[in-house]
Amino acid sequence: MENTVSSRSRRLANLIVAPGTLWGVLVITVAAVAEPTPENLALLISIAASGLYTLGLFITRPIWLRLLARRPLFNAALLGIFNAAVVETIFLVCEHLLGAEGIAAHPNLLIDWALTMPWYVLMVITFVRVQRRRRFAPTVVLLLGALYELGADGVVSQIVGILFGGSQLLNPGYWLQLGLFGFWTFIPVYSSMVLAPAWLIETSPPVPRPATPAWRDALKPLLWLIPFTAYVFAVIFILDALNLAS
Repeated sequence: MENTVSSRSRRLANLIVAPGTLWGVLVITVAAVAEPTPENLALLISIAASGLYTLGLFITRPIWLRLLARRPLFNAALLGIFNAAVVETIFLVCEHLLGAEGIAAHPNLLIDWALTMPWYVLMVITFVRVQRRRRFAPTVVLLLGALYELGADGVVSQIVGILFGGSQLLNPGYWLQLGLFGFWTFIPVYSSMVLAPAWLIETSPPVPRPATPAWRDALKPLLWLIPFTAYVFAVIFILDALNLAS
């Protein structure tokens, strides 16, 4: 029964990932053209650059897979964490180059990493362990990456926004916009963090799948959002005390 459900999930993911991603990118492209603010342009370029970075990893895969396959699980985690740092840097660089605000977590790269990297580290390590057992198809992996960003950027950022009076957490329009447009733009952003490690995991010997439902494993990285939210609050309070919050 589980194999049937997994097969259906893969088929559904295969049908929606490419069109959904194209739709999301099209929407932010139209928004950037119609209203070419620094923020819209920086967001478009950052998302596109993140996707192109993953494409570059795919093209060069024969080279780095051979080098990292000696310790596939350990290196898969390191690769995903490294890619997370790269993506955060891409967003910050685009923000600075275009004079935008609010695209990256913080205008200072070190503080940005301090705020975001603990989540990426925990998410990637947990995902690698899950993917080792489950071997989700690439399209499913991409959807999971978008789901993880939905939790981190869509939920945690809005919870933190309560501190500054700008939270959309209880706004139905915000969630509708995320569901229709935003979620699909998350796919290229997180793609290098989950898809590249999944490629590397494929070089390791398979292990028996657990009897528990696959969706439970798939959602495990999201559990880290609870302590991560508390961590972000603590960091913000410390930065505020040091007058470094903005």
